[in-house]
Amino acid sequence: MTDTILEVRDLRTSFFTENFEVKAVDGVNFSVPKGKTLGVVGESGSGKSITSLSILRLIQNPGKVVGGQVLFKGEDLLEKSEAQMRKIRGNKISMIFQEPMTSLNPVYTVGQQIGEAFQIHEKLNKKESIKRSVRC
Repeated sequence: MTDTILEVRDLRTSFFTENFEVKAVDGVNFSVPKGKTLGVVGESGSGKSITSLSILRLIQNPGKVVGGQVLFKGEDLLEKSEAQMRKIRGNKISMIFQEPMTSLNPVYTVGQQIGEAFQIHEKLNKKESIKRSVRC
């Protein structure tokens, strides 16, 4: 087994208009060894969020990952079906958004929102999932 948990190779993501292709991520490469953390820094609009969203295959139209590989535990996430990605996202790999006001819904408690991942991936009921999220 490899010591690299995540390897991104030549990742390319573009946004398409009727007349143009805008390259948002163009040839990004990095690897993250098991047990290590990678910080991605850059000015606003430099592609940090688009890179992260591309890794998780959360790019929405008119955007599209147009090339590269995203190897998570040796498997290319870009080749997975959407059903396979739903099982991986939030269970094996997640993204923590920078702005909590755009990530968390103020109508629900934090426990309810974190508990949703336990309901989906560990098949806990609502009450059990909230208890579990409080423990975390």
